[in-house]
Amino acid sequence: MNRKKLNKAFVTTLMSLLLICISLAVLSCSKNSDKLQNVRIAQAGNFFLYAPLYIAIDAGLFKEQGLDVSIISTGGDEKTWAAVVSGGASFGVADPTFIAISENRGKPGKVVASIVNGVPFWGITFDDSIKPIKAPEGLEGYTVGTFPSPSTAYTLQKKMFLDAGLKPDIREGAFGTILAMLKSKHVNIGLELEPNVSMAVSEGAKIVYSLAYVYGNFAITGLTTTPKLIRQNPELVQKVVCGLQAALDFSRNNMDLALLILAERFPEIKRGIAREALKRVFREGIIPQTTIIDSLAWNKAINLRKEVGDITEVQDMSAYVDNSFAKEASIKCRDR
Repeated sequence: MNRKKLNKAFVTTLMSLLLICISLAVLSCSKNSDKLQNVRIAQAGNFFLYAPLYIAIDAGLFKEQGLDVSIISTGGDEKTWAAVVSGGASFGVADPTFIAISENRGKPGKVVASIVNGVPFWGITFDDSIKPIKAPEGLEGYTVGTFPSPSTAYTLQKKMFLDAGLKPDIREGAFGTILAMLKSKHVNIGLELEPNVSMAVSEGAKIVYSLAYVYGNFAITGLTTTPKLIRQNPELVQKVVCGLQAALDFSRNNMDLALLILAERFPEIKRGIAREALKRVFREGIIPQTTIIDSLAWNKAINLRKEVGDITEVQDMSAYVDNSFAKEASIKCRDR
């Protein structure tokens, strides 16, 4: 065995030992601490981009806050918020603008933390003749595959066409079918999420544009809860937000260990692909550095909902967002 292979084996062994140490520490914390408080968080489904949530659970960061967090998958953002409103979960991880939509329906809520703060879609292609697209006008002559309307992916891709004065040339495909549409040449460009982007690149695709660069900060996913829970148990809200903030820092400071933790959740994703995916979402600001909801990101997301008719009247950001817990976490709950 050569030195390179020995070094790789050593690093793998070391990372495995570190993961075992974390597991033992979490177990010790569970046994030696006071009774943990059970908390249920709803999500649409298991998505790689929700990495901070999974790391907060699996690295024991919620347990350090005295919480035993479990996850339920609902199948959609609207169902996630419905689970929170009905009491089936204390918190939801979903599109934060559903809070404004729910407010208009007489069921108010609050966004208390940012989890995904940039548009997490990239235009990819297997066609070597397509050059990098640096402005919306570069879409002329190309057909783009996206998730179905009224998804954020579809809406923003349509907007990109319209911003260039072009008629949208979009073909819709269910989640998991975009790469197949590309390979069969039903579309020229596919709009995809990570880790599918890094997977496609490993198979010969190239990235021709990033919606994160086109639209900048954009409130895509947040932690939501009810005003009632905030009034009755602000300490719980603070602990959950603190756990998420610690996870954001942990992921950046300990990427190898974060990848090992995520591998347990997503065993089907090859380690190298997961690494490239995680690096990309950090580099492009998709996963934020703090849980504070950025006002510019919020306004972009809420204005998009207004443009497509999901919301008719919009109140000030403070009606929907409570940043007090995230601001506190950004000072007192950092893993530096």
